[in-house]
Amino acid sequence: MSQQSSGEPLPRCCERHSDWPTLSQHLAAEFPEMTMRDLIHELRRAKQAVDNVGLDEAEALDTAELIARHQIMLRLGQTTEVARLDPERHARTD
Repeated sequence: MSQQSSGEPLPRCCERHSDWPTLSQHLAAEFPEMTMRDLIHELRRAKQAVDNVGLDEAEALDTAELIARHQIMLRLGQTTEVARLDPERHARTD
């Protein structure tokens, strides 16, 4: 797979996943070079992130897919991380 360009939406395998096992199966099939341990780790992190904001199940699956997919693609070098803050010092007027 070629490297994902920044600013483009992440590719998805299907419009919606019905449950967590289906999502994990689809990610495993799409990224066979990723170890199952690493894939599950990223999916767990994504699930924890969506659980913390209280999304309904459908939104949680959609959002978790994007989070996990992005992290997996980063690990595999299929995309680059471009969104970084460039903090600058601010002069205080106290």
